[in-house]
This record gives sequence, structure tokens and C-alpha cells, in this order.
Amino acid sequence: MHQRILATLLLLMLLAPPEPAAAAPDRLLAGELVVRLIPSLQLTPTAQVIGSSGGALAAALRRAASAAALPIGGNTYRIRTTDQAAPAILAAQLNATPGVIFAEPNVMRRQLRIPNDELLAEQWALPAIAAFDAWEITTGAAIPIAVLDTGVSPTHLDLKEKLLPGYDFFNRDDDPRDDDGHGTFTAGLAAAAGDNGIGIAGVCWGCTIIPVKVLDRRGRGDDATIAAGIRWAADQGARVISMSLGGPEDTRVIREAVDYAVARGAVIVAASGNSRAEGNLPSYPAAYPNVLAVAAVGPADQPATFSTSGGFIDLAAPGVAIFSTLWSRTQGDLYGAANGTSAASPQVAGAAGLVLTQRPDLSPDQLADVIRMGADDIGATGRDDETGFGRLNIRRALDIAADPALLMRSRIEGVVRGAPAEMVTITLAGGLQVRPDANGFFRFDQLPPGNYAIEASGPAGAQVRATAYVNGTALGVAFLDLGFAPDARDFFTRGTAAGEGIYFEATGHTLRGAFQFFWETHGGLPIFGYPISSEFIERSDDGRDYLVQYFERHRFEYHPENPVPYQVQIARMGDLMLQQNGIDWFASGREAPQPGCAYIAETGHNLCEPFLSYWAGHGLELDGIAGKRYDESLALFGFPITPAQITSMPDGRLLIVQWFERARFEDHGPDGVLLGLLGNELTRARGWR
Repeated sequence: MHQRILATLLLLMLLAPPEPAAAAPDRLLAGELVVRLIPSLQLTPTAQVIGSSGGALAAALRRAASAAALPIGGNTYRIRTTDQAAPAILAAQLNATPGVIFAEPNVMRRQLRIPNDELLAEQWALPAIAAFDAWEITTGAAIPIAVLDTGVSPTHLDLKEKLLPGYDFFNRDDDPRDDDGHGTFTAGLAAAAGDNGIGIAGVCWGCTIIPVKVLDRRGRGDDATIAAGIRWAADQGARVISMSLGGPEDTRVIREAVDYAVARGAVIVAASGNSRAEGNLPSYPAAYPNVLAVAAVGPADQPATFSTSGGFIDLAAPGVAIFSTLWSRTQGDLYGAANGTSAASPQVAGAAGLVLTQRPDLSPDQLADVIRMGADDIGATGRDDETGFGRLNIRRALDIAADPALLMRSRIEGVVRGAPAEMVTITLAGGLQVRPDANGFFRFDQLPPGNYAIEASGPAGAQVRATAYVNGTALGVAFLDLGFAPDARDFFTRGTAAGEGIYFEATGHTLRGAFQFFWETHGGLPIFGYPISSEFIERSDDGRDYLVQYFERHRFEYHPENPVPYQVQIARMGDLMLQQNGIDWFASGREAPQPGCAYIAETGHNLCEPFLSYWAGHGLELDGIAGKRYDESLALFGFPITPAQITSMPDGRLLIVQWFERARFEDHGPDGVLLGLLGNELTRARGWR
């Protein structure tokens, strides 16, 4: 018997301040029922009916041997029959009998699967994540979980029988023993031996552990070492990779290693980080979109004060006072408690092992969706930035995984632009057709996993084609924006001078009315460029149709319902152009603040010279006072959404550029800062010019 040792250690890295299912036949007591009767009917101990209207009931109970009134009120009886008739059949017959309020089989229940590990009482997190309920279904098969950390103690009694051959990427040998304690702690939470009479129980008792040492004795590791560990673990057949490590830098070597492992069938689970009080920067690899990012909560499901939040969080797990296996230089193998998202993340890795035991066919993205869908929504309704989809619930995840229709629930939806909705038909490969609603929106439901071809047929034989992939789960949603380019192209052909407004010979288009006033008031040619289209009606992101006009650098949108000067709105051209190029800036990394620059916390990017002076010196004119306020610059350009970076331009030149929500700044050296011709680039990419 181990001596019970409670230790609070300062660990490095990410440790920080439907209808109920019918009972299975083997759980029904043969020949026993629970029956409730109306007050005017009663039963004697020999199951004789007392009451003038009990003839039908007496006939139904002809096989009853005894009836015992139950001390629960409501004229309820335990009935035993003279034969071993199927209880469910007899209950159905009684439920159809006058005078019976309900009849149901007497069901045998037993205690939930509780292991005999001596320190189980210290593991408050297990009931919080419904582990005991989950163990009624499975305690795990030999699913290999790779623990990328400081190594794992090979002598710990709760772990040594679980270890597969691993590797030490620091010493370049096959002895990945722990020299810090952090890796032993995380490994125990994921897969410590259960029901062995000692210590603790890991989430997935049956899972195996591949120890991969990528952090040194001070809990530090470099990208080259960690990336090598990720790839090696995937090559060894790890179905789950657990990483309680991270940092704020998004690097290509880690990103590509993650992609490599996921492509080989490994789901990657990573701690979200403990930097909430130090800038709340995203932590990588957790912040990559194909990694399950785990935040931490306390015993009352409150977000832990240290736990990093953000749009990349997938779900949360207990991360305060979490008890697990440990190793220390002075005491060797022991047990203790610690805080951190490092403690939360391995519990999700163990849950992934349990789900894979039940559904080994799931791909990494399907498995991740099952765990997300199973979470208990504990924060704001729906997904939120502190706890993602909610707190881990392993039993619910297993129930979802057991659904035969799990991978038949995806959908493809979108919007049609540039053609009247009533004249458009959307066809999915295989012949399924829908028509968009009055706002142009369409939807296909209950789709199995796969790549789909979609075709939109519009007026005069116009067609738009697109493809989409869905993984089959209810969270597998593809959104398509289908625009009929031939309809819009006509508005970009040259026109002739009209009787009103300003005609620009350079592009052959006229600027007039509210758009002319806005153009002249807020910067004119240097800011917006020439008009490159006439005015036309276009459906916007909110599903409504507006009068628009495109310019070399922008798009104007007319909102007559707004007061002056807000009747003309300018588009998020930077965002639109990045989307057109398949770049999700929202998922990109945040920067650390740099001296001499303005740090924009909303998007996590620095605004440095010469772009800083240009941004501060230009903007919409909202107050009629000389000079530009912060909100006036923001209204024109928006926040920076990328770092400043060297980029190859369409003409082949290399320039330093930075993308903003509504613009792209370009450093042209002696010619100063110029704005990118995003209107030109976007409309050409759409085939309109």
C-alpha cells in the first residue's frame, strides 16, 4: 500500500496560478412489475382486485402471485407473477388496462463503475466530467496516447505497466524518463491504471502511453525538438497526441508537424495556456484550427482565472487542484495536486481514447466534433471564448459516438448573390435540389461525410459551381457564397458621361449623389481611387440588397436609413480579399507588443512606422474638425489584421505590406505609403473585370 502523500508542486510550462434508453433485458427482474392504480382500485397481498370496476384488471393479473403495497404513496404495488413472462410484455398489457396509471418492469440497478484506487476521493474532477458514468460503457482499449512532455517516470506503479516504447528527443535515446515531474503528472490524468487498488485512476484505464520527451528538466523545449516529437509520435501509430505545452508564436515548423500528425489519423489535444493575466495571447499549438484547445475551469465550473481565453478554445475541463501521479527529484514517485490548463488537457486526451475505443473508425476531425458536441454548455449560451462548447462530459460524448446516424448529420448552406432568388435552383451532386429563400439563403441537411459538387442555375442559363467538404457530424457545416459573375460584369463596362455627377475618363464611370459627396469629403482619389463600376444592387453580408459602387480601392454601400454622415458605408475590403485568397486572418497568431509601435489588443497586432503615421493621419471626417481622431482612422481603415510582412505584389515587386479590415497599406519607399488597389483585385478575382 502506498503511503498517501499530498504534494502541491510548482509545475512548469502550463501549470499555473432525447428519450431515456430502454433497460437492457438482463437488468429486468423476471416476473416483477411496479404498478400504480387509480384510487378506487386496490390489491390484496395475493393480488386480488378490490373495487367494482376492476374486472379487466383482475383478468390481466390472473398470473400474479402477490402484490405488495410500496411505501412511496400513490397506490403503487410491487407485483410478482407465477411465471417468468417477459416483464416488458406484461407491463404493456397492463398499461392498456382500465384503472392502471402505469405499469413498468422492475429494473435492477447497481453502483456505477467505481475503481478501488486508494486516492480516488482526491479526484474531484472525475464525477464532474461524468467519468464514472462513462466507465459503465468502457474503460478503454489499448489506444496509444502519446504524451509529449518532460518524459514519464518508468517506475511509477500507476504508470509503468501502461508504457509503450518512447523516445527522448533531448538526449536522442530511447529512455524518455521524466526529470521534471510535469510529464508524469499529465500522463497519469490521461491513462493511469485504474481499479488496481493503489493511487489514482486515469480517464482511460485501458489506453496505453507513448512517452515522448520534448521538454527538458526545466520544462522548456524548442520548436525543432517538439515538431520532431509530434511527427515521431504519429509515425508510431499514436491515435491521440497530448501536449500540455505551448507559446504565443505561430511557427511553420510546428504547424506543419501538426498537419502531418492529423493527416496520419492522430487527434491532437493541447492546453490553451495560462496567460490570461499576461496579455491573454493565444497559445500554439492549441490555437491551430485542427487541434482541440482545452481551457480550465474550477469545481463550480467557473473559468479559471489563469486560463487563456479566445476564439480558438474548443472546450474546458477541470484544472484547479487536480490530483495525479507525480515524480520529484527528491521523493521519486508520488502523488499530488496542481493547477493549470496542463491539468485540464490530458483529461480530454483520455476522453478521446475512450471514444476511440467505442468508435475506432472516427477521423481526427470527427472525433474532435464528438467531444465538442458532448460538452456541457456552462458559459454563455452556445460556444464562448472562455469555455468553448462547454465543460467535458465523457458519458455524453460516448452516447453521441454510439449514435448510428452520427456521421449523417452535416449540412451545406450558403447564399446566392447577383440573381433574383426566385430564378435560382441549387443542385447537389446526386440530384437533390433546393431553391433559395427570399434572401438568397439555401441549405442541404443530413449529409454523410464527403466532398460535394454544388451547382447554382440562374437566369438565361447562367451557372455557378462550387465544391464543399463535410465530415458528417452535426458540427460539419460548409458555407458557400455563390455569386453570378455574368450578371455583375455588365456594371463594370465603360459608360459615357451623364448629365450629373463627375465622369472619369480613366475608367469610364460616373460618380454622383451620396457616393460623390462621401468620396470628396473623405479623401477622394488617394484614398478610394477611381470608380470602376456604375451603381448597382448587390446583396451584402447581412442578406439584404443595397445600392453599391466599386472603386479601385474600395466599395461604397448606400444605407438611406442611417443619418448623415453614416448613409454611406465602406466595405471590409481587406477582410474580403483575404477570404477570396483562402486566408483566415482570425485564426492567425497574435503578436507580442513591440517598442515604438501601437499595439492593437483587439486583433493582437502592432502598428509600426511608417504605417502608424499614415493610419493616424488619415480617416473619415466625422466631426468637421481638422486632424484625425482614433475613431476616425478606425472608421476608414479598421484594425490591423496581419503583421507587417514582405509580400510579392501582383506586378512582381516585393513590398512591405500590412492588411487592415478595410485596406492594405503598402510601403513604397520614397513614394511613401500607398493603399492597395483592393477593389481592382477583388473584382478581377470574381471575374467581373
